[in-house]
Formats: sequence, structure tokens, C-alpha cells
Amino acid sequence: MKLIYSHLQKFLPTLDVKPQQLRDDLTMIGHFTNYFEEIDNEIVFDLDIKVNRGDCLGYYGLAKDLSVFYQIPLVINTSAEIINQAKETLPIKITTNNVKRVLAVKFSQLNNGLSPPWLLKFTQCHQIKSINLLVDLTNYVMFMYGIPSHAFDVQKSTESLIWEMNPKYQEFISLDKTKLNIDKNILMINSPTKPLSLSFWGGHDCAIDNNTKEIILEMAVYNPAVVRQNSRQLKSVTEAGVRLEKQLDPELIPLAFNHLCKLILQNCQGQISSTFFDYYPEKVNQPLIEFNPQNPSLISGIEIPTEFAIDCLARLGCLVSSNMLITPPSIRPDITMAADLAEEVVRFWGYQKIPTNQPLEYKKVSDITPKEIHLINSLKDKLTDLGYDEILSWPLVAEPSNSATVVTTQNSINTESIYLRQSIIPSLKKQLSLYQKYKLYSPQFFEIGKVFFKEGDTYTEKNSLGIYHPSSDQLKNDLQYLNLPILNKDSSFVEIIIDSLPKISDYQPKVVHQSAYELSSQLIILDANVVFDETQDPSQLIEKYSQIIGTKHLWEIIITDIYQDVNNHKYRYTFRVSYFNITDKLAKEIHLKAFNLI
Repeated sequence: MKLIYSHLQKFLPTLDVKPQQLRDDLTMIGHFTNYFEEIDNEIVFDLDIKVNRGDCLGYYGLAKDLSVFYQIPLVINTSAEIINQAKETLPIKITTNNVKRVLAVKFSQLNNGLSPPWLLKFTQCHQIKSINLLVDLTNYVMFMYGIPSHAFDVQKSTESLIWEMNPKYQEFISLDKTKLNIDKNILMINSPTKPLSLSFWGGHDCAIDNNTKEIILEMAVYNPAVVRQNSRQLKSVTEAGVRLEKQLDPELIPLAFNHLCKLILQNCQGQISSTFFDYYPEKVNQPLIEFNPQNPSLISGIEIPTEFAIDCLARLGCLVSSNMLITPPSIRPDITMAADLAEEVVRFWGYQKIPTNQPLEYKKVSDITPKEIHLINSLKDKLTDLGYDEILSWPLVAEPSNSATVVTTQNSINTESIYLRQSIIPSLKKQLSLYQKYKLYSPQFFEIGKVFFKEGDTYTEKNSLGIYHPSSDQLKNDLQYLNLPILNKDSSFVEIIIDSLPKISDYQPKVVHQSAYELSSQLIILDANVVFDETQDPSQLIEKYSQIIGTKHLWEIIITDIYQDVNNHKYRYTFRVSYFNITDKLAKEIHLKAFNLI
């Protein structure tokens, strides 16, 4: 995305910062700026815009962000609306729900030709080719507001435009005469007799030239997924397509379209010769988000005043109610939850204000992990240690255990197994038959999974443990070891509803408090060999040498090898010691002294 400083000032006339500062500030608020350069006496920035910020693919969206950051007014040219006395209505049809909004009007008696110097400079700075005055003006407004538009030569296209999914055409010829093979999945604008345009690329059969006198001007926003799919399918990337495959704001179209119409009347003369066609079947419905003004401080770890948070959101264009219910502006479809609002406040407060040389403040939150999860993880580890294998089976079964409480699925992928299991034991029995079929004798295995019940008009699901052991006596001993009751026992099978066990909280992990050390230098790792006449207890050796070395700089001490010299009846123990926050020289001195190597 190219950005010309002087044209940015059309929305921010009081903006007065040096290019270096503007580059850094744009990057700091999330619009990474690669560089800026001078082109024909204009300062031009090169930006990388995030994929979820389609609004910032135009000067208007970037200006809104900078207006909030610098706390300067955003000026929009809302001078007198265009007076349109025409009565002719356009015979336009929309036959697909992939069109969000279309605004169109007809111009007559136009004088097209070469663009003026200011417009030629603008196209040059944006590295696009100047075509003619009408086309360059549509491109200018696209860059200024981030919403593409298109002009159709009425003499070539007729007034009867149809927005539709490709009805029958197999080939499309673009503005640059590229021939594209198209299918029924392509969103198009056509006349009743021929293809005219793709959603993101104009066609040669209705192209504007210097002799064009009458046009249909349109500005539209589409289903971005369809535009993206069409662009990838046809392997064609255009400036319009890059924008239309993003979530654009249909509410912004009137402002941009009105500006474009004024520019055409000012530069090409002519007149508007039809009423405005405005297709807008489903207006933007922005979410209502509950917001806590303290959240930005909690997330960033620094104190951000509540007044700033509320004022920041208001300046962004959010509607802020007295009970802190926030409605984001339609131009920001990327704001959908409270975390997005907090992110906006933090980035405008300034990421550079978050300290890098001290720990952040934090709020301790409670552990929201269900206690059953900790118990399940513990049982899996203990059963595996006892030699059990874990299996996973399908929760859909062909026969219910209890028809009165069974839950029946309506769209089962297996028409025979339409019931959600009420017990895991049938699954274990099925697994046992498979083991026996493949002559795998004396298996012992378990499964922990969901079982489902219908109780009146409500549905419940519970965590269940099923165990099989060929020896019922051994199974009983294992259950006692696990401190589990027998709730449902069938020979060598047992099933326990985990959610119903008493004292589940006993399985809550214990919090281990450990000291934290800041490493100011790289760890220094040294080895040492110590020979003994007799075998030694490794743990006692480690304890002994740890005391000799001391804990001030000792990070870790381990024995990596024990070697027995049979001929000399000696035992060699190899130690590996890691030292921290110490110079290499001093570490070697301590090491040699501790192991009597000097």
C-alpha cells in the first residue's frame, strides 16, 4: 500500500509531523511501514496492511487511525450533496445474494481525455498506469477510500446491467485483452447479451476510452469469499480484487461515491442523467460488546486510565453506552469481541510505553479447568503404569442399553448406529472380541470417554471410565490401588462414572512454588571424572559435590556415565556440572578445586 503524505493531509489538514516520525508511528499502531521515499516532490510511504484491516487499504481508514493516535480532527469533505434532477431510472438487476451493496448512476455529455498533472503524479506515485481521465478518477477514489468502482461505456454495454453468477459464458476478455476461461462460479456484471465485467476486473467490451460520452458509474461491495475464490481460480490479481476480497464497509459507499461523482462533474463536465440506483438488501449489523475499561490495563500489564480507554473508543467511532456496551463502527468489521476493544486501546496508548526492563503487573486468576480433567489425566497415567492399554471407540452404537433414556441422533453418518452410547462396557467387549480374533490373549485395557443420557426434556453427558482385565481378582486389586469404587461390574469388566466420584478435588494438582533465577550470562558446562575403589551411591555423590561447590553458582549437577575397569577393579564416575552467572575463569577454578583436579 502506497501512501502520499500530501494526500493523507486532505483528511488530516492539521497533521504536521516529520516523515521519519510518521513512519515510526504508523508502524507502532500496527501498519508496518517498510520505507518512505521522495517521488516527484512527494513523500511516499510503503506500508504492509494486515489482512483483517481492509479499511486501511485506503487513505480514509489510515487517516481515521492517525486521527485517534495524534488526537487531531478527521476532516471529511461533506460539502453540498449533488443535486440530481434526473428522473430516468436505471434498468439494473441483481440476481445473486453475493452482492452486499451497489450504488450506480448514469452520466451523459462527458468530455474524457488526458488526466491533469496532479492526477498523473498520483497514479505515478502509486505505480499504476494512467489510462484516461475517467478511469484515473475511479482509481483515485479507490485509493482514497479503499472501495473500488467501475465505469461502463453505455454505447458499448447498454444501460441494462445484471449482477449475476456466470449464466452461460465460457470466456471473458479483460481490460488488457487477457482471455480468461470462466465457469458458473464466477461473479460477473453483464448485459443481457454479453459479458461485461468480473467483480474485480473490468472487461474490454465496455472499456472507457477518450471518445466515451455516456457512462454508468457503479461502486459495489461483494461477498469477499467469492471474490477471493474467483481471483485465485483465474490466477488474476488486481488492485480492486485485493480490496474486494476483504471485509469492506457498505456504509462507506455513499461518501466515496459522492466524492467520485463530484470529481467527474468538475473535471469531465457533463451531467447526471438518471436517478441513483441503491441496492442494499441487508444493512450492516454491528455486534454489541460488553466492555470493562480495566481490561486494557490487565492485558498490557501497565496502568491505562479508564478515561483514556473510553475516549479512545469514542474517537474510533464506537457508540459507548452508559453501561459500557460498545457498538463498533461499521468500517471496523475486525472488532467483534471485548479483547479487540482492549487491543485498540492498548495500541493507541502506545506499545512503546510497555516497559521492557521490569516484570509486568498481573492479576492472578482462578484455575477454571474442571476437576474431572485432572482426575482423568491422573487415572490415565496410573492405569498405564499398571500395564493397561488405552483404547478409543466410537460413541455411536447400534443398540441402546436403556431405551427410556437413550439419545437418538438425527444425522448419523452410520445409518445403523444411530444411538449415543449409555455405557462404555459394550465398546470394551467389542474390543476384546477383536483381540481374540487376532489371537492377542490376556489383554488388559481401558477407555475414558463420554456417555449420554436423556432425562425428560434435557440431555446430559458424563465422563465414564471402563476397564477390562482377564482376572477379576486382579481387577479388584487394581481398583483398590486406584482408590476407586465399583459402580457397575460385569465379570472382568467394570465401569465408573467419573463425574459422580466423591472428593474429585483431591486430584487437583498441587502448586509447586520454586525460586526464579535471572540468567545474566550463558551457562558454563564442565565435566569431571572421579575414580573410586568401590561402587558409590550416585545420589549421595551428587549431594556431596553439590555441598562442596555451593549453591550460589550451581545450576545443575548430573552423573552422565559410570564405568567399571575390570582389570584394575576401579569405578569411574563422570560428572557434568553447569554453572550460572559466573565468568568462565572463576567457574573453572571452583570446578577444579571441588573435584581435586589441581
